[in-house]
Amino acid sequence: MHLDFVENGDYLRRINRLVNKIRAIEQEIAYEAEVVKEYYIKASSAMTEPQNYFLNGIQASPSAKSYLLTNKGIEVLGEETIPIAEFIDDVLNFAYNPKTKVEVLMNLATHLQKVNQMITDAYSFEDKEKSRLSTEKIKI
Repeated sequence: MHLDFVENGDYLRRINRLVNKIRAIEQEIAYEAEVVKEYYIKASSAMTEPQNYFLNGIQASPSAKSYLLTNKGIEVLGEETIPIAEFIDDVLNFAYNPKTKVEVLMNLATHLQKVNQMITDAYSFEDKEKSRLSTEKIKI
């Protein structure tokens, strides 16, 4: 029996195209991971001491842990603070395939929007409170 499709190599070209597409996706994931790290670092530095945000649904290891974004980085109850870049690398490494990594990036982006809103609301409240206090001083 002779297999013509094996000799013409067409299937090899198609598989190579798939391999190249996967590599391209992995490169995009790596780029977006770096962007997310930068945004999380900026968000963390904008947080005040008492502010924190629970990263619900994010996993960096097989054991379930509670991760809090704070102005110091990622805090885990009973453990040392984890630098944000290291944490995001761990989360993406735990998500072993490209599809899962994209889902994790989406989850991180959703959390980042909520963190941004929390920070914005806090600063807005502080500005209103300062304005109220200065108005009260003027009235006196």
